[in-house]
Amino acid sequence: MHLFDYSRETVSLDGEWQAIPDQYRVFEDHPIGDSLALPNAPAGDRLDFDVDDGYSIRVPSNWGEELPEFRHYEGWMWHTRRFSWSADGDDGRSFLAFGAVNYEATVWLNGELLGSHEGGYTPFAFEVTDALEAGDNVLVVRANNERREDGVPDTQTDWFNFGGVFRSVELVPVPETFVRNYRAETTLSDGQVGVAVTAWIDGPDDESTVSVRLPELDREAELSADGDGRYSAELSLDADAVTLWSPADPRLYDIELECGGDTIEDRVGFREVRVRDGDVLLNGDPVWLRGVSLHEESAGSGRALRAADVDERFQWLGELGCNFARLAHYPHSREMTRRADEEGILLWEEVPAYWDVDFGDDDVRELYHRQLRELIQRDWNRPSVALWSVANETDHDDETRNRVLSETVEFVRDLDDSRLVTAACFAEETDDGIEIRDPLADSLDVIGINEYYGWYHGDADDMRAFQDDPDGTPVVVSETGGGAKWGNHGPADERWTEEFQAAIYRDQTDAIDGNEQIAGMTPWILFDFRSPSRQNPHQRGYNRKGLLDQHGRKKQAFSVLREFYRDSTE
Repeated sequence: MHLFDYSRETVSLDGEWQAIPDQYRVFEDHPIGDSLALPNAPAGDRLDFDVDDGYSIRVPSNWGEELPEFRHYEGWMWHTRRFSWSADGDDGRSFLAFGAVNYEATVWLNGELLGSHEGGYTPFAFEVTDALEAGDNVLVVRANNERREDGVPDTQTDWFNFGGVFRSVELVPVPETFVRNYRAETTLSDGQVGVAVTAWIDGPDDESTVSVRLPELDREAELSADGDGRYSAELSLDADAVTLWSPADPRLYDIELECGGDTIEDRVGFREVRVRDGDVLLNGDPVWLRGVSLHEESAGSGRALRAADVDERFQWLGELGCNFARLAHYPHSREMTRRADEEGILLWEEVPAYWDVDFGDDDVRELYHRQLRELIQRDWNRPSVALWSVANETDHDDETRNRVLSETVEFVRDLDDSRLVTAACFAEETDDGIEIRDPLADSLDVIGINEYYGWYHGDADDMRAFQDDPDGTPVVVSETGGGAKWGNHGPADERWTEEFQAAIYRDQTDAIDGNEQIAGMTPWILFDFRSPSRQNPHQRGYNRKGLLDQHGRKKQAFSVLREFYRDSTE
């Protein structure tokens, strides 16, 4: 279960660390069983490695942005950090929490192996109550960003493989028995707003009193024990007393959960998302999803986004008139989802089940599901999150894939049935027009379509031939668009010009406008991003399909999409 630490008083371990590359893995094994990377290794054996004398690096960061000589390095990078700890008056417990490490992390504290975590974008934590020492402590993290056939994603992606400890690291002190996580789910019926609250309690006190409070609504309730540390309660609120969360009015309310001497606080929004008769419904009303896709990347910072980077993204979304965004192709930072709560931007979130993941491998499937669970348990209280996506552009002719993804849809619903489940699929050209023939579509609440008419094939307005079913499963055009290099101008029929890209957007938006089954779109993509497989003279290591370049300079297509979204609200 995810460790909720957002509102807790934590000890940040961000700042200056030491980084030591280990491409040949020579610091792993020692004859007496200790790693040479650990502080208790014999001093004479550390002639070539010193935990206190590596490359100076900031955490959070990606090492290739901090150390340009390692820009393309893939392999092991040891990260070390000394810190002081005082245990005075502390009779509780402590956890070491990581926002994310790409791709695999193995962690030691004071020479004690805490454990490992695989998955480059989801949070994880280890209990360190017994490993912490009064006074000086040394933390060692071995990060490995090597791509692998049995990984999620596997070896082939269309984005750059930034390595490192790129989200925050914190020590989290808690009481001996504490609220580990909670969930608040909304349902609407008969003039009432139902709020189902569940809390997971961790600790030896199995007779804890657990309560929830909504101070702004003057409501509180005691939760009942369901067994195995789980507690629950149902609250019913008069609809007239509650402002439902929506893009037009992203109202958030304080929520407090208490268990003995432990209290956590959060901000939540009450809203319901459903589908009916070809529409996506928010609080019972149809909503057309005016969106865009984006990667988590910033020039000079990689994936270690700064507050200014988050601000800039939401400024661009606001300029476009978006009420929706697809956070592709992996979990983005929690700061993005919490900011979306405040700004009123609905979100599509996903894990990197991308292209050729080996769904038939039991270990890969378990890793895939674990990443989904870690993402969902982190963000299941964010009102902005409307869709969980289970895959992107996977082979719908593969029977194993079809079986596993259908099972995964149910796995996601078992974790959180208060949101919609989707996937980015392909459509096919048939004698009757463009149709969805992916067997997974029968399992989804919303079907995503990735199509690049006018760029990779066909004409940009070919989507007029999409065979819609007005009462069928809602469709979101999850990817469409074309490439352009900022500042490259020419005729509208000349590839890589801004004019060519803008023409694709005009024809695409005209083609889908008024289609009764298409419930929104997230064109590819908000800004240019690094991709080693893109190497023609216009790209040179960047995917150039952005509406802006990597420096935030707008291309002509930005204005085309902005005008379409403005007109769609009138």
